[in-house]
Amino acid sequence: MFHWGLKVSIIEPGFMRTPLIERLVKPYPEFLTSLSNDVQERWGEEYLKGWHDKMEQNQLTKLADDPLKVVQVIQNAVMNTVPQIRYRPGMQSPLIFLPISILPAWIADSILRKLM
Repeated sequence: MFHWGLKVSIIEPGFMRTPLIERLVKPYPEFLTSLSNDVQERWGEEYLKGWHDKMEQNQLTKLADDPLKVVQVIQNAVMNTVPQIRYRPGMQSPLIFLPISILPAWIADSILRKLM
């Protein structure tokens, strides 16, 4: 990209409070009614209840940030004449994902399994 005078920035957000995350933290009856009958039949209520409870207790989903932070970072990267190489919007990305990205893959996988 340098040859054409283009600068590349990497944007690494943490969990953002998107409609997907919002759906996960709804009370279980609302979550269940938001799923199609096909999905409910295919996965079964026991699995869906366990998965929902796990996601509801997950600290990453509880602390999800406002997705507008990502939009602001994109605007900054595009408008800036000297953009940063890497942007990490939100609280989780620099505090959780940066240290994990430095670790060997097997340790990072183990930590992420425990967080999820």
